[in-house]
Amino acid sequence: MKHRVVFAASFAALLLGARLAGAQPAPPSFADIDKDKNGSLSKEEVAAWLAARRAPGAGAGGQGQGAPPDPAQVFARWDTNGDGSVSKAEFDARPRPPGAGAGGPPPGAAK
Repeated sequence: MKHRVVFAASFAALLLGARLAGAQPAPPSFADIDKDKNGSLSKEEVAAWLAARRAPGAGAGGQGQGAPPDPAQVFARWDTNGDGSVSKAEFDARPRPPGAGAGGPPPGAAK
């Protein structure tokens, strides 16, 4: 009987962990979005990344959470100095919506 209780508790914890992991997509990395590897993000790269997030089969990254974000608005929020590109520093300091993968600075960033 004791083994059944331990097994049931372990199974429940495993299911809960899987659901939580699936509901919280990983935040994007600068390197993943910077397709041309020039050290800055263009409007086109940000738009392509947002489109890929919305593509069927792309996972939970933003799907089912209301209207998709406008790439021009996202880019404008990230491009804080208005020079037409997003640097790594601007990307790391970008505003994040509350929720999964959004809180706080990226790992290793100064607080």
